[in-house]
Formats: sequence, structure tokens, C-alpha cells
Amino acid sequence: AVTQGRQAVEFISKNLNSQKNNNALDLLIVGAGPAGIGAALQAKKEGVSFEIIDQEDLGGTILTYPRQKLVMTQPMELPLYGHVKFTEISKESLLELFQKAFADEGLKVIPNEKVTEISRSNGFFNVKTGHSEYTAQKLLLAIGRRGSPRKLNVPGEKCNKVTYRLLDPEKYKDLNILVVGGGDSAIEAALALSEQDGNIVTLSYRKESFFRVKVKNTQRIEQAIAENTLKVLFKSQVKQIEKSKVLLTQNGDEVTLKNDYVFVMVGGELPTVLLEKAGIEFTRKFGEA
Repeated sequence: AVTQGRQAVEFISKNLNSQKNNNALDLLIVGAGPAGIGAALQAKKEGVSFEIIDQEDLGGTILTYPRQKLVMTQPMELPLYGHVKFTEISKESLLELFQKAFADEGLKVIPNEKVTEISRSNGFFNVKTGHSEYTAQKLLLAIGRRGSPRKLNVPGEKCNKVTYRLLDPEKYKDLNILVVGGGDSAIEAALALSEQDGNIVTLSYRKESFFRVKVKNTQRIEQAIAENTLKVLFKSQVKQIEKSKVLLTQNGDEVTLKNDYVFVMVGGELPTVLLEKAGIEFTRKFGEA
């Protein structure tokens, strides 16, 4: 991702035209994950005028990882910083590296800026967010695949005990917890929470078995099920969230669980509609060449 961000800006810097707009940036970078970070550092190196914005903050998806999660990576070239040789690094250490690279170059992310509209006029991009408007000759969308957290859209989901990420499992002890989802993030969260003292953890997944999950996670959760350290409800769906319980259905039967917290980890909603309005075409492939 860092390399792709760098390469994109290398191309952009060679293709800026001489058309001027005193209020316009050369480049607006949307997304401050690894791709956006690589792009921003390369833009500074190229002398391109730019801003980098994110719906959250520096780090992008990495910010949502649980504390001390190991991030598997490979050696990379970080513009203006140099060669990074890590092959295994924790979330915190990787964020510190990115923060240092930005601080050394005097760069800052404009946080909490979620793009709501993209349009073009007179050869420039006009980008609206919830707080601001930006005009730029070039626009780099480094938004990754996570998007905004997908919601269950069930009664009670807006209550304070529902969250869409797990940052610090150690904060949750002696609780009845429901994790919703069947991907790696949901499984890792359920396992981490089940390891804390006194927690009773249930994982709800709408399919009949786990699909496209890392082998290591499959082995770990199968062991946890066998040891009865957590419970998995396959073919189940949340129907309603209440103050001290959660109502689900499983195979047509109603299930009621005592509950203190609900972690919803069912993926993200990509900004497809926004991008289509901006003129980007999507083609879905079903295996054809």
C-alpha cells in the first residue's frame, strides 16, 4: 500500500498541468492509512502542494486494530524516511513509525473529515466533507477496502453498549459479551475477550461455518469451542438489542442472551454510491478473463 501511494504521486507530479487556481491544491489525498501516508511523504518530496484528510486520523484501518496486534508486513521504502526492514511489527510500533515520519517532515493529517461529495468544474476537483470544502487539481483516493463500519440495522443498535471495534480487550472483564461476525476481525475479538477474567463470550455468525478465515484463527477458535471458553452460534442473526439482553434467531428459534456489550464486526460499507456519482464506473467480475 505504501509503495502504491508513492507510485501514484510520482505519476501525478509528472502530470500536473499549468492551469492555476489560487484557491486550489495540486493534490488532495483522501485516506491516511499506509497508502495515504506513502502518498503524502512522496508529495512532500516532489514539492507538490497538498492536504491529507481522513474520516478518522493518521493510521487509517490500523487504528482499529486491537492493542498489540501483530501487523505482518514486508520491507518497504518510506519516502523521505528510508528503508524499513520490519517483517513483523505491532500496531503501536507501526503507528509510532508513521507518526515519526510525519513529524520529521512537519506533516499533519486533517482528521474527522469524511467525504460526502465529489464533483468537477473547470478542470478541478471539488470535494465536500462534513466540515469543509477542498479544491484540487488532482484527487487521490487512498480509502482502502474497509469503508465505514456496516451496521446491523436492528432495534436498539444505537445504544451505548454497541461498538464496532475492539481497541483494548483488557478493559472488559466479568461481562456478558456478544460479538457479531464471522471474519478474522470478529474471531480475533471474540478470542481476545474470552481470555479476560470472568467474561462470557458468544460469537454470532449468520452462516453455517467460517469462510475465508486465516488458518491460525480457525485453529484457535476451534480449540476455544472445544475447551468451552467461548460459544459460537452459527446460522444466527441479531433481532433486537436491549439494555441487559440481546434477542437472536437461530434456525427459526428465538435465543435470548444476557448482555453487557455488543461488538459488531461485519465488515464495512464501501462508498460505492459516492464514487459512482463522481464518475467512477464499477464492473463486477464473476471469474471471466
